[in-house]
Amino acid sequence: MSRPSRPGWLPLVATDLPSRISLSPRAEADLEDIWVYTAEHWSSQQADRYIDSLAATFDMLLAMPLIARERTELTPPVRLHPTGSHLILYRIAGADLLILRILGGRQDWQALLEALDP
Repeated sequence: MSRPSRPGWLPLVATDLPSRISLSPRAEADLEDIWVYTAEHWSSQQADRYIDSLAATFDMLLAMPLIARERTELTPPVRLHPTGSHLILYRIAGADLLILRILGGRQDWQALLEALDP
């Protein structure tokens, strides 16, 4: 049984998939801020568990990078994936799944996105 044809749908082959996760400096700072905030408000053990859950989500995105549609109406175009109380902003850049930011759901992510370098 073949997959139904849809306009704009292009199948990915294994060689097109990213093979490694890269975090931007801002994403690394976001992770540190998330850990500190969680540790201060709950506990360091909870902070470790939450960071581990974010890392597991990064791994899932690496395995299924197209799970979130590309938001071409945003500049730069990115993919947004919600997890926990955060949004992971990422894009596929060659062999890299580039994590640009990890933003809290209550943050003005549109303004923060506009501050990204294209």
